[in-house]
Amino acid sequence: MTTELFIHENPSHEISKAYQVLEKKNKDLIDGLYYASSVQQGMMPQERHFKKNGNSYFVFYNPLQIIGGDFFWLGKKDNWSYYAVGDCTGHGVSGAMLSTLAIGFLNYIVYSKKYSDLGEILNEIDKKWIETFKRHEDDDNLNNDWMEISLIAFNCQTRDFQFAGANSNILISSNDHAPINLCGDSFPIGGWQIEKNRQFTTQYCKLKDAAKVYLFSDGFQDQFGGSQNKKIGSRNFKNHLNSISHLPMAQQFSEVEDHFRIWKGVNEQTDDICLLGVEFI
Repeated sequence: MTTELFIHENPSHEISKAYQVLEKKNKDLIDGLYYASSVQQGMMPQERHFKKNGNSYFVFYNPLQIIGGDFFWLGKKDNWSYYAVGDCTGHGVSGAMLSTLAIGFLNYIVYSKKYSDLGEILNEIDKKWIETFKRHEDDDNLNNDWMEISLIAFNCQTRDFQFAGANSNILISSNDHAPINLCGDSFPIGGWQIEKNRQFTTQYCKLKDAAKVYLFSDGFQDQFGGSQNKKIGSRNFKNHLNSISHLPMAQQFSEVEDHFRIWKGVNEQTDDICLLGVEFI
């Protein structure tokens, strides 16, 4: 009788112990992710850095998981202000690790090298990205870790503007002109390197009038929702940005946040999201 009772009670006890172990491991994992999130976001620009660049802005940053592969970056060198938004392979830990790699490359190349064109900066990042994942000199294995990125630069003295993109595009909105969509090159940083002699191009123009420039990953436009439960889509996303571009940047942030929340509704978030708006007066 005692033996039979022990057999019936023991499995429940073991399950309880296993549950407690799993619960602790899960808590440790979540705590670690939140700490990693504070480290990752600490590597990205803070308000004081934006103030040094002197341009009004807003950032809508919303990773799918606690940490993610999207990031934003800025720099200041001579009379040039630099801004970037990147989207690295994957979500969560893997994407976050790649994003920190990208931020490190941007800081090193922009501040330590003397490149005058943004396309040259992306070429150098692409080279270093490939070298990072090439284990041996004769390693011919193709690595599919990649990054999409938009990189812009504005000279406050000459009003010269540059853009280079790796499988990305940006939107320029002005009160006096129709919105302009600039498309970067059709390949990412890293990846399978299908193209031979890959070279990133730089696009140039002068911002004669005040303009607002939007850099973004594809997470916002790929979100499912609305009355028909479909993606927002690139056209609707950019039309919304242009429709609110006349507003102060802080108000634009509120509009963007509300628009995303209403569109998503009860749906799960689809992807990491990063949207950066910058005003050049």
